[in-house]
Amino acid sequence: MQQSGLYTLKQRKQVLYIIAAFFIVYSSISLVNHYNFRTFALDLGMFNQALYAYSRGLAAPYTLDPSGIISPFLATHFSPITILYTPFYYLFGSYTLLLVQICSILSGAYGTYKLSMQLTRDNHKASLLILMQFLMTWGIFSALAFDFHNNVVGAMLVPWLMYYFVKGSTRPLLLVTLLLLMTQETMALWVPFIFCGLLLNFKSIWTRKQLLFLYLPIIIGSIAYALFIIIYVMPMLQEQQQNLQLTRYSHLGATAADIVQHIIVHPADTIKLLFTNILDDRAYDFIKTEFYIALLLSGGIFLCLRPAFLIMLIPLLAQKMLSNNYAFWGTNVQYSIEYIPLACAATISFFSTRKARKNTILYVSLFATIVTTIRLLDTRVAKWYLPENTRLYQAAHYRSFVNNQEVYQTLSLLPAQVPVSTSSRLAPHIANRMKLYHFPVVKDAAYIVLLKSEKDIWPLDAKAYFEQIDAYKKDIHWETVQETKDVILLRKKAL
Repeated sequence: MQQSGLYTLKQRKQVLYIIAAFFIVYSSISLVNHYNFRTFALDLGMFNQALYAYSRGLAAPYTLDPSGIISPFLATHFSPITILYTPFYYLFGSYTLLLVQICSILSGAYGTYKLSMQLTRDNHKASLLILMQFLMTWGIFSALAFDFHNNVVGAMLVPWLMYYFVKGSTRPLLLVTLLLLMTQETMALWVPFIFCGLLLNFKSIWTRKQLLFLYLPIIIGSIAYALFIIIYVMPMLQEQQQNLQLTRYSHLGATAADIVQHIIVHPADTIKLLFTNILDDRAYDFIKTEFYIALLLSGGIFLCLRPAFLIMLIPLLAQKMLSNNYAFWGTNVQYSIEYIPLACAATISFFSTRKARKNTILYVSLFATIVTTIRLLDTRVAKWYLPENTRLYQAAHYRSFVNNQEVYQTLSLLPAQVPVSTSSRLAPHIANRMKLYHFPVVKDAAYIVLLKSEKDIWPLDAKAYFEQIDAYKKDIHWETVQETKDVILLRKKAL
């Protein structure tokens, strides 16, 4: 008995060491990017501004829209879970959400390990291999390389939802489901498909009573919540007839009902859209192909061998591949994170039902995942790939394109809370104010602070951006507080 206890302690230490090592790895991506001004107004700046507002007990605004439109933060994505991060903001400031994201990923990895231990009857070695596959999947590196997003937090709750479902722990299951619904309105659409997949894959572990009084109410409640938020609440917050998030599916229909109708009435067309470039520009060919190949090589093959898990993919693939925005389709940024817990869970499920449970399958799957990740870190078909944000093994990742000391010193001259207009890469660092505008939007800003780099000109082109800077420098209503090679700070003169 004592030996068993010692062995359990050894197992826990191994898991802890792995998670601690990956905390360092993930931090060297996400936190280094933020320090080196490789995070952006959209979306970390927007989230940091919301967190600042919540920390002061105020309703969070969204003032960073490049068009200058001001709306409630929850109009962008309905993610009330952001309020729960507020206590950490007092400790970690603009790095808070990046740390929340890293910790949520590590938590999801540990949840996957626990699920594997449950399904494999405490096969520690197999569970460690699954844990490593989870942590090494390219989708995590892509998400960490681009700011913070609540769909990452939501995706990392899914392993715990599966674990408590398999274990039969009702209260933790309900709590995790509630948190998942709070992360983002699109997660509420995913929840019913997750439960349907679990009910089909694990038929022997639930009762008819649980189905009628627990799982069906969760499924129906999630659908009702999602429809209410997407169709009524968000358009109301946006002051629009239709949810603006649906514009990326406008080629399918003008309203949510039209989009669903098109998908149902034209199944062949819908299936074609899942795999092909719907844009006229051939430059976007093979982005979807690259994603599917990467997914299959990273445990996705087991999704096909466990068809119940394919049900869970339906809303994810629809949201990703039916969009008219090519940035959604590929292996970049946060749009692939939800597939990781599903692929790993399918791998566990397949392995646990084999009569001869040889770890060879898991070694091959882990190896294929690592090779795929290395390949995608090197190069990819997907557009907007920023290698300096992701390649933590290269010196360029740790070098800033500006003089950090000078830029941070300039930012320190900004008074707290005053309205500011700024360029994208500075916004996440100075979001501690209720009015923060995305240059060239200025409105009632008392200060303008901008990086003088072509890396930070969006949404303008280089010519227009630097012409605007020159114009404000010459404007009699503005004065230059400080200017260096990399940054300029201007102040509006008192009337």
